[in-house]
Amino acid sequence: ILHADKLEFNTLEDGSQIRKLVGDVQLKQDSTMMFCDSAYIYKEDNTVKAWGNIHIQEKDSIHAYSNILNYNGKTKTAELIGNARLKDGNKILYSDVLYYNIKQDVGSYLDSGRVEMDSTLLTSLRAYYYTNNKIVHFNEYVVITDPNYHLESDTLHYLTESKVALFFGPTTIYNDSSSIHCVLGSYDTNNEIASFGKGTVINNDPQTLYADSLYYERYRGYGKAFYYFDWVDTEMEAGMEGNSAEYFENNQEIIAYNRPMLKVVQEADTLFLKGDIIHTKENELSGKKEFWSFNNVRIYKEDLQGIGDSLFYSFSDSLMRIYYDPILWNDDNQMMGDTIYLQMANDQIEKIQFVENAFVSMQSKGELFNQIKGKSITGYFEDNEMKTMLSKKNAESLYFGQNDEDEYIGGNYAISDIIKVSIVDKDVDKISFIKEPEAIFTPMRQMNDTNRYLKDFSWVKDLRPKGKGDL
Repeated sequence: ILHADKLEFNTLEDGSQIRKLVGDVQLKQDSTMMFCDSAYIYKEDNTVKAWGNIHIQEKDSIHAYSNILNYNGKTKTAELIGNARLKDGNKILYSDVLYYNIKQDVGSYLDSGRVEMDSTLLTSLRAYYYTNNKIVHFNEYVVITDPNYHLESDTLHYLTESKVALFFGPTTIYNDSSSIHCVLGSYDTNNEIASFGKGTVINNDPQTLYADSLYYERYRGYGKAFYYFDWVDTEMEAGMEGNSAEYFENNQEIIAYNRPMLKVVQEADTLFLKGDIIHTKENELSGKKEFWSFNNVRIYKEDLQGIGDSLFYSFSDSLMRIYYDPILWNDDNQMMGDTIYLQMANDQIEKIQFVENAFVSMQSKGELFNQIKGKSITGYFEDNEMKTMLSKKNAESLYFGQNDEDEYIGGNYAISDIIKVSIVDKDVDKISFIKEPEAIFTPMRQMNDTNRYLKDFSWVKDLRPKGKGDL
């Protein structure tokens, strides 16, 4: 006892003694100071019950306040009741009832409370503040309210010195235009850097990103996904999945590695595209998305399949460009060229142009193939079926004719400056030759491996993707 305006000694029926202190009470245990209006000291139990303007001071920097105090001198634990608060620098814990274990350097509340730090407010059902390492453990209904973000979690550890939050349960972070949901991770609120584990979902309408592991720097809009990720854009009806990717928020740019797969919804069908790298960003002029795919490009759609070395597709003109020995398949048609341009319209194929060394093979029966080649070939489509084909410059064709009994009677080889092929029900119906055609008809009995195929013919059905899983 350092001071009191009034001191009384009472002996209870069991023989225990009580010291009653009234007015400007000052008590000390080791380095701990206690101030109040009045107090009872129970000598045998070494406990204190105090009332009015409670103030505990520990290590100069820690201050606790309340209306009522129950203090155990043996365990050095304080129960602060009524307008209770624990202050450590810029950190203040508030609750109706606070517990302060001076021996273990832990302040806590167990039935709703809050922690205030500058402009940041944290609330929860329970919290434990470790004054030595300046860490607060929050449990159940954890909410952080900050001018820059809003966070809700089940279990959270907050490192008050570095302002880093660690999540150990379902957590959602809300920003102005986006939200992040995860079950495990950390968020450096000072530097706006976050790391999230499995089950992470980022919503940035109209885009959503699902990831097993994610690193994100909000201040520069940069993110990196590890392991599995799935990105969806509902506005474009497109998405991407893969094992690793980088994200640049400012221009909505994504660079995905390790054989990622792009998905584009087209009416009732979906186009799947895979490559070693897929790069997508927003065109600054049109505001539309653009996609690049590099190395080992493979395409699958129910009515169209393809392979190539690299690909570029823009949503502004719906034109897909495939480079370096690309091949497309449609129905029984195999289409090749040095470069392929595939024009979409209303989510359907409008036309396909094969530039340089163009070659189209249409399997007719067994080892028989109707063939057309030229410097360039353009195929025109209706309802995703090729209806007309136009070959220009050094055009050649080989067509196997049939009689009324659908028996093959021979092959008709022709060269012309321009060749036009009309297709009905997926079969060649008519071939027209424009500008000085030359033709040679060979009966079937005279057909052999030499005249059965045009020069550079190659049928590579084993390279054709057979389904999404084949990509």
